[in-house]
Amino acid sequence: MSSTHEIRASFTDTTIRVYQAYNAAIAHHAVTHQKFHGAPGFNPTRMTWIKPSFCWMAYRSGYSYKDGNQARILAIDLHQAKFLEILNAAVISDVGQTQPGECRKSDVVVQWDPERDVSLNRLEMRSLQVGLRGEMARRYAEGEFISAITDVTEQFQSVKEALDSGLLDRAMELCPVEAVFETLPPRDRTLA
Repeated sequence: MSSTHEIRASFTDTTIRVYQAYNAAIAHHAVTHQKFHGAPGFNPTRMTWIKPSFCWMAYRSGYSYKDGNQARILAIDLHQAKFLEILNAAVISDVGQTQPGECRKSDVVVQWDPERDVSLNRLEMRSLQVGLRGEMARRYAEGEFISAITDVTEQFQSVKEALDSGLLDRAMELCPVEAVFETLPPRDRTLA
């Protein structure tokens, strides 16, 4: 993987954290039941995107203030082995990297979008997003890949409040520690 295409995330020896933003009903159900299956309004046939980068999730959701459908931000700790299984099934979405129609056939699609800093400025590095649909989305929604789901909306909002108050150092302190996740199966080294 090139140095501009790195998976930056919070992780332990057994889990890796990804983020998603949802409305209050879906988020409440997911945290309560530790899965998305059965959540009111959750559409299991729609592609669901997971994002390992805290700052990219902040950008995408406007620190949870973008709209009601992204008002609650969840940290989903995935079992590393399952995350690697997901990546091993992935097809990159960039034009020229895949055969025509290949992305539509795959249950896992990878995109590399511009990373953001805590102030949401665009960086040269690329940030991973993983789209799940079909059987992979079903397994994800039923909780097979999930170790824990935590509502971290307040953390995102605290970072935004610090930024709005001109306290950049404080905002950065409130962000989770993320590092390059390098434990990739051989096939995934071609995803950049």
